[in-house]
Amino acid sequence: MKLRGRRAGRVSGNMALLLMLVSTAWAQTPTAPLPPPRPDRPVPTNPEPQTETPPATETPVEKKASEDNNAHTACLESLSKLGLRFETRPPVQEGRCSIGNPVLLSALANGIEVAPASLMACPVAESLARWMSEMVAPEAERQFQSTPTKLLIGTSYQCRDQRNGAKLSEHALGNGVDVMGFEFAKRPPLTIASQPESSPEANFQSAIQKAACPIFNTVLGPGSDADHGDHLHLDLRERKGDYRICQ
Repeated sequence: MKLRGRRAGRVSGNMALLLMLVSTAWAQTPTAPLPPPRPDRPVPTNPEPQTETPPATETPVEKKASEDNNAHTACLESLSKLGLRFETRPPVQEGRCSIGNPVLLSALANGIEVAPASLMACPVAESLARWMSEMVAPEAERQFQSTPTKLLIGTSYQCRDQRNGAKLSEHALGNGVDVMGFEFAKRPPLTIASQPESSPEANFQSAIQKAACPIFNTVLGPGSDADHGDHLHLDLRERKGDYRICQ
């Protein structure tokens, strides 16, 4: 019985040793490496370098043309909002004389007729409308208790030099108009001229001539020189330093 017990102990010990050797061998067995994660997109074998396309840039001429077109569109919208009656006309080119985007103006706000219908650059039409509504109509009501019904135009666009021949006239660019007078609802017409001193006509004419100076860049009329004794010359000529002539 005692021998049998020793044998059983040796068998048990051998089994334990065998299990230990098997476990050690299993632990030392190298494991296979995991495959790398699959990329979302296949990587090209020879990728081409990506270059950014530079944004297109306008030339100075193209930029100026774009700005002029935008300004003209805004001006036409303004004429419509002010209630003017006008027609757009094709560009004028007559030797050195030209108008890029002319309009034919036939009436101002409140149905004030422009007689005759006159060709001019859009900003001139816009300035005339402002002058008539803000200055001329209120002054006519103050001096004559009447409203103007017609603006009488002598010259708008005309291809010519200045009277002294020094340079091209603003009329040749559609940039100026000559106002000859007005008609009213309740009184006789008024023609621009030397008026009797202190008369309602003199007060009216003097007031509207001065009131044109903040709106137009050139204002010439009776008393300025011999050439402007019978009309008001109004233009938008640009000068250095925003210099204006008001006489």
